[in-house]
Amino acid sequence: MKKSTGRFMKNRFIIDLDSKYPGQKIQITTWKEFVAVDFMHASFEAYGKSVGMLGDYKTGETLSRDGSIIHDFHEFGDEWQVRPTDDMLFHDVEKPQFPTKCMIPEDPQGERRRRLDESSVTEEQAEAACARLTDPLDRKDCVYDILATQDTTMAGAY
Repeated sequence: MKKSTGRFMKNRFIIDLDSKYPGQKIQITTWKEFVAVDFMHASFEAYGKSVGMLGDYKTGETLSRDGSIIHDFHEFGDEWQVRPTDDMLFHDVEKPQFPTKCMIPEDPQGERRRRLDESSVTEEQAEAACARLTDPLDRKDCVYDILATQDTTMAGAY
Protein backbone atom coordinates (compact mmCIF):
# COMPACT_ATOMS: atom_id res chain seq x y z
CA MET A 1 0.00 0.00 0.00
CA LYS A 2 1.31 3.47 -0.81
CA LYS A 3 0.67 6.42 1.43
CA SER A 4 1.54 10.01 0.78
CA THR A 5 2.82 12.06 3.70
CA GLY A 6 2.95 15.68 2.58
CA ARG A 7 5.19 16.04 -0.44
CA PHE A 8 6.97 12.75 0.25
CA MET A 9 5.85 9.32 -1.01
CA LYS A 10 6.48 6.28 1.14
CA ASN A 11 5.67 2.64 0.56
CA ARG A 12 4.09 1.15 3.63
CA PHE A 13 3.15 -2.44 4.39
CA ILE A 14 1.34 -3.33 7.62
CA ILE A 15 1.18 -6.80 9.12
CA ASP A 16 -1.82 -6.90 11.44
CA LEU A 17 -1.39 -9.30 14.38
CA ASP A 18 -4.80 -8.42 15.81
CA SER A 19 -6.24 -11.95 15.59
CA LYS A 20 -3.70 -13.25 18.11
CA TYR A 21 -2.30 -10.05 19.70
CA PRO A 22 -5.02 -7.35 19.76
CA GLY A 23 -3.87 -3.91 18.65
CA GLN A 24 -0.41 -5.04 17.59
CA LYS A 25 1.03 -4.49 14.14
CA ILE A 26 4.36 -4.60 12.35
CA GLN A 27 4.79 -1.69 9.94
CA ILE A 28 7.43 -1.84 7.21
CA THR A 29 8.09 1.45 5.48
CA THR A 30 10.44 2.16 2.59
CA TRP A 31 11.57 5.55 1.44
CA LYS A 32 14.15 5.84 -1.30
CA GLU A 33 16.64 3.05 -0.41
CA PHE A 34 15.89 3.18 3.32
CA VAL A 35 13.77 0.66 5.23
CA ALA A 36 12.14 1.14 8.64
CA VAL A 37 10.44 -1.56 10.68
CA ASP A 38 8.18 -0.42 13.51
CA PHE A 39 6.63 -2.77 16.05
CA MET A 40 3.44 -0.97 17.02
CA HIS A 41 2.17 -1.57 20.57
CA ALA A 42 4.77 -4.32 21.10
CA SER A 43 4.28 -6.52 24.15
CA PHE A 44 6.22 -9.21 25.95
CA GLU A 45 3.35 -11.60 25.15
CA ALA A 46 3.93 -11.18 21.41
CA TYR A 47 7.72 -10.74 21.27
CA GLY A 48 9.08 -12.00 24.59
CA LYS A 49 10.27 -15.29 23.13
CA SER A 50 11.60 -13.83 19.89
CA VAL A 51 15.00 -15.00 18.74
CA GLY A 52 17.26 -13.66 16.05
CA MET A 53 18.72 -10.33 15.13
CA LEU A 54 16.10 -8.44 17.15
CA GLY A 55 17.95 -9.55 20.26
CA ASP A 56 16.41 -10.05 23.67
CA TYR A 57 13.05 -8.27 24.05
CA LYS A 58 13.34 -7.85 27.81
CA THR A 59 16.98 -6.68 28.09
CA GLY A 60 17.61 -5.20 24.65
CA GLU A 61 20.88 -7.15 24.41
CA THR A 62 22.14 -7.83 20.90
CA LEU A 63 22.65 -11.55 20.44
CA SER A 64 24.60 -13.74 18.05
CA ARG A 65 23.08 -16.65 16.17
CA ASP A 66 24.10 -18.96 19.04
CA GLY A 67 22.59 -16.64 21.69
CA SER A 68 25.78 -15.10 23.07
CA ILE A 69 25.82 -11.35 23.72
CA ILE A 70 27.59 -9.10 21.19
CA HIS A 71 28.55 -5.57 22.26
CA ASP A 72 30.21 -4.40 19.03
CA PHE A 73 27.74 -3.36 16.30
CA HIS A 74 30.16 -4.12 13.46
CA GLU A 75 30.62 -7.65 14.83
CA PHE A 76 26.83 -7.87 15.24
CA GLY A 77 26.32 -6.92 11.57
CA ASP A 78 28.85 -9.50 10.42
CA GLU A 79 27.19 -12.15 12.59
CA TRP A 80 23.78 -11.55 10.98
CA GLN A 81 24.95 -11.23 7.38
CA VAL A 82 22.76 -13.47 5.22
CA ARG A 83 24.50 -16.77 4.54
CA PRO A 84 23.99 -19.34 1.76
CA THR A 85 22.25 -21.64 4.27
CA ASP A 86 19.65 -18.94 5.11
CA ASP A 87 16.37 -18.65 3.23
CA MET A 88 16.37 -16.31 0.22
CA LEU A 89 15.48 -12.85 1.51
CA PHE A 90 15.67 -10.73 -1.65
CA HIS A 91 14.79 -11.33 -5.29
CA ASP A 92 18.09 -9.89 -6.53
CA VAL A 93 21.45 -10.98 -5.18
CA GLU A 94 23.89 -8.09 -4.79
CA LYS A 95 27.37 -7.78 -3.37
CA PRO A 96 28.72 -8.22 -0.82
CA GLN A 97 27.72 -11.83 -0.30
CA PHE A 98 29.03 -14.12 2.42
CA PRO A 99 31.90 -14.95 2.94
CA THR A 100 32.83 -11.42 1.77
CA LYS A 101 32.23 -9.12 4.73
CA CYS A 102 29.67 -6.33 4.62
CA MET A 103 30.92 -2.79 4.09
CA ILE A 104 31.51 -1.01 7.41
CA PRO A 105 29.93 2.47 7.54
CA GLU A 106 32.10 5.46 8.26
CA ASP A 107 32.96 6.34 11.84
CA PRO A 108 29.98 8.47 12.91
CA GLN A 109 32.18 10.69 15.07
CA GLY A 110 35.63 11.07 13.51
CA GLU A 111 35.09 10.92 9.75
CA ARG A 112 31.71 12.62 9.99
CA ARG A 113 33.15 15.62 11.83
CA ARG A 114 35.74 16.08 9.10
CA ARG A 115 33.10 15.82 6.37
CA LEU A 116 30.78 18.32 8.07
CA ASP A 117 33.34 21.03 7.31
CA GLU A 118 33.06 20.08 3.61
CA SER A 119 29.28 19.64 3.53
CA SER A 120 26.81 21.72 1.58
CA VAL A 121 23.93 21.15 4.05
CA THR A 122 24.43 22.90 7.37
CA GLU A 123 23.29 21.60 10.73
CA GLU A 124 20.84 24.53 10.90
CA GLN A 125 19.31 23.53 7.55
CA ALA A 126 19.02 19.92 8.73
CA GLU A 127 17.34 21.03 11.96
CA ALA A 128 14.92 23.21 10.01
CA ALA A 129 14.04 20.31 7.70
CA CYS A 130 13.32 18.11 10.73
CA ALA A 131 11.54 20.77 12.82
CA ARG A 132 8.05 19.30 12.24
CA LEU A 133 9.00 16.13 14.14
CA THR A 134 7.69 16.16 17.70
CA ASP A 135 9.64 13.16 19.04
CA PRO A 136 13.13 14.38 20.11
CA LEU A 137 14.79 11.07 19.16
CA ASP A 138 13.20 11.07 15.70
CA ARG A 139 14.33 14.68 15.24
CA LYS A 140 17.90 13.79 16.27
CA ASP A 141 17.95 10.79 13.90
CA CYS A 142 16.50 12.93 11.12
CA VAL A 143 19.22 15.58 11.50
CA TYR A 144 21.91 12.89 11.56
CA ASP A 145 20.54 11.24 8.39
CA ILE A 146 20.36 14.56 6.54
CA LEU A 147 23.93 15.46 7.47
CA ALA A 148 25.16 11.97 6.56
CA THR A 149 23.42 11.91 3.17
CA GLN A 150 23.59 15.65 2.44
CA ASP A 151 19.95 15.39 1.37
CA THR A 152 17.35 17.55 3.14
CA THR A 153 14.54 15.47 1.62
CA MET A 154 15.60 12.69 4.04
CA ALA A 155 13.17 14.36 6.45
CA GLY A 156 10.49 12.65 4.39
CA ALA A 157 11.58 9.32 5.80
CA TYR A 158 10.21 10.33 9.21
